[in-house]
Amino acid sequence: MTLRKQIKYNAKRCLCNNWGKAVSIVLLSTAIYLLFVIIETIANFLFQVPVGTTHLIPGISDGWLLSFMLSFIMAVGSFLILVPLNLGIVSWYSSLSDGFSDDILTVFGCFANRRMFFRSLWLAFNVGIRILLSALFYLFLPCTGFALSVWILTSKNFSGSVFVGSLSLVLSAGIFLLALGFLLVRIQKYFLAKYYLLDGKTTVKKAIKSSIHATKGICDEIFLFKLSFIGWCIASFFILPLLYFSAYYSMSSLLYARFLIEDDRRANSLAVFPSESFSAAQTPKDDDSLSQTKPFDCCSNVPPQTDEPTISAPLHDEND
Repeated sequence: MTLRKQIKYNAKRCLCNNWGKAVSIVLLSTAIYLLFVIIETIANFLFQVPVGTTHLIPGISDGWLLSFMLSFIMAVGSFLILVPLNLGIVSWYSSLSDGFSDDILTVFGCFANRRMFFRSLWLAFNVGIRILLSALFYLFLPCTGFALSVWILTSKNFSGSVFVGSLSLVLSAGIFLLALGFLLVRIQKYFLAKYYLLDGKTTVKKAIKSSIHATKGICDEIFLFKLSFIGWCIASFFILPLLYFSAYYSMSSLLYARFLIEDDRRANSLAVFPSESFSAAQTPKDDDSLSQTKPFDCCSNVPPQTDEPTISAPLHDEND
């Protein structure tokens, strides 16, 4: 049995007799997310103003500006609620993997711990910025190629512009897919960061650094692990498979993360001693040379001498 199959099998065993709580957690997090969507929709409907040019930003309508502000406020609100909630859900799955089936309300534990609350937000923001910068680095060239291809196709300034534009568009699409694949593999180095935060002692900087170190050289394996759930992900467009897939994927990811963290700790637990100290430890001192060692009493043929008097039995005559 391969590692991925073993992890998925163990995930199902951990969720045995706990599917009700796991599905309830999925419904709870989904309901909170939909609540923000509903509030934004109602706010856009109630505070909708006539379309016209605003006095603050020329060329931008008042309705669009107000809608953008409402969307920004809802995005910030959902970020402040859903990110700590997600870390609390990960903590619940971690307890379940240890054999403790906690109450579902423990997913709100980060809101009661100020340190964990701000660490979860800072970790999500930090990792998000890093992923954004990586995306700009990998996708800048193909996106520029897309823009140039569209300009060539629409301008038609020279003969053969359609052929050149089409060829450039195809090449840009190929480069985009290749760069996107490299990007998806590269960002897996942050996969373990949130799992390092669960102990309550690791800082965000150390969690990111530890995640990068533990996933060095295996980012492609992590990506293939996530890609193995593509079937369930497609089926999740229907509502009912989503309830099963979310809990199944969360537990499998947790077990895989714990395996990688423990594997990295074992690799770093091997103590390396310098050769000089090792040779010094093996060399006996001058006053403890082998010539001055004494044999054990049990190995000596000479009986030990004592100060106590010995008692000898009298010899009897043969005629007695």
